[in-house]
Amino acid sequence: MAAGRRRTDPEGMTTTALNVPVPQAWIRRLGRDTLYLTFGLATSILALAVWIAGLSISLSLAVFIVGLPAALVTAIVFRWTVELDRRNAALVYGAPIKARYRDHGGPILVRLSRTFRDPQTWRDLAWLITHSVVGMAFGIVAVTVIGYTLGAATLPLWYWSIPGGAEVGVIDVDTLPEALGVMLLAAPLAVLSAVLVRLMARAHSRLALLLLG
Repeated sequence: MAAGRRRTDPEGMTTTALNVPVPQAWIRRLGRDTLYLTFGLATSILALAVWIAGLSISLSLAVFIVGLPAALVTAIVFRWTVELDRRNAALVYGAPIKARYRDHGGPILVRLSRTFRDPQTWRDLAWLITHSVVGMAFGIVAVTVIGYTLGAATLPLWYWSIPGGAEVGVIDVDTLPEALGVMLLAAPLAVLSAVLVRLMARAHSRLALLLLG
């Protein structure tokens, strides 16, 4: 019996008429979500450094003349940094998130005024602060659950190489039957991990769309 007519949902997931994801498309989706969150983990660390350094320098120089160009440079660096996450969103949406900045041209005082009157400048800062927390948390969780799943699936191949046995939760696995038993848990763990990664990728990418798009 045929599995049913295929269709593609708005996020590119190929399904049958019974709404059952085709395995290949499901695996590709999981791969893109994992890459999205992993790259997001890297940019969240960068975001944390950029917004803390940028605000510290700008505020400390605010009482001096050089504070004006410093503030402008800070806004530009913020823009360059969030552009990484706009491009990373292509892994979820199929295309980068388009920026919506106003014209920032003109002499330095005019440019400074236009830059800080542009709502997108403040959304950039809001994104950097939010992403440095949410993106880092989601990225760490994604890397951890995927790592545990792969470790459980391959445990019979390497458990013996760890003196005293491999620690899996509260269990020390030091025999082949125990390793095979843990390996059987890899399948349900993989499903739970995939669902969790999908939910985190969707939540994070929609937040990015709200602040950056």
